[in-house]
Amino acid sequence: MLHAPLALAFERAVECRIYQELPFPRPILDLGCGEGLFAHILFAEKIDAGVDPAARELERAQELRAYEELILCPGDAIPKPDGFYQTVLSNSVLEHIADLEPVLREVHRIVAPGGRFYFTVPSPLFCRYTIINQLLMAMRLNHLAVKFRRRYNIFWKHYHDYPLAEWKELVQKAGFEITASWSYGSKKRSLLNDLLVPFGFFAFLCKRLTNRWIIMPGLRQFYMRPLYRIVRKYFPASDQVDEGGLIFIAARKELP
Repeated sequence: MLHAPLALAFERAVECRIYQELPFPRPILDLGCGEGLFAHILFAEKIDAGVDPAARELERAQELRAYEELILCPGDAIPKPDGFYQTVLSNSVLEHIADLEPVLREVHRIVAPGGRFYFTVPSPLFCRYTIINQLLMAMRLNHLAVKFRRRYNIFWKHYHDYPLAEWKELVQKAGFEITASWSYGSKKRSLLNDLLVPFGFFAFLCKRLTNRWIIMPGLRQFYMRPLYRIVRKYFPASDQVDEGGLIFIAARKELP
C-alpha cells in the first residue's frame, strides 16, 4: 500500500489477504470507513456505502471514490431500514468505540437475515507486543509495564482489547452466530510493526495538515516495493496464529 505509513500499510496488507478470501454479497456497508483507503485497496470497484462520524475523513473518502454513498452518522444510528445490507465490514474500528453494544445492535438491525458481519480488532496481546513493553518485562519492571500498556491504549483510543472468546460473546449477545474466528499478527510481526511506527511521524503530520498520509505515492514505490519483499521473506504473515495480537471474526445474522 503506497498511500499509508509503513506500519499501517503492512498491517492492512495482511487484512486484505484475509478479506479477499471471503464472499461479499451486496449491498455492502463499511462501518467506520474513515478516509476509505482500505476499501479503495481491497475492492476492485465501488462498494455501496461507507459510514463514519468524522466529516473530514469522509471528505477524503469522497476523493478516493471507493463508495457509492457516504453517510455522516454515528455507528449506533445508521439511517437505513432494517435488513438493508447483506454485508457489513468493520476493519480496526470497534476498539475505538467507547459504547460498543448499541453499535453491535445497530449492525444486527441493518443486516439482512442470513447477512454477514466481518470485523478485525486488537487482542489483549496487541499492547504487549510492543518494543517498550517487551523491554520493561525483560527488566522485570512489571508494574511499569502495566502502566505503559494502559497509557498505550489510552493514546491509541483502544477502549476494548478483549480476548477472542469475549469478542465472540459480545457478537453473539447482539444476535449473530459466529461462522469463523481466529487471531493473526504474530509476536514477531507485531514487534516489527511497532518498530516502524516512529517512521510514520511525517505521514501523521502530513495527514493532519493535508488530510492524506502520503503526498507523492508514486515516488514512494521506489523504496516501498523492495522493503515489502524483505518483510515478506523474513517476516512471513500467516493469517492465523496462536496468540496473535489481532483478531478476525466472521458472523452471520440467523435466518428467521
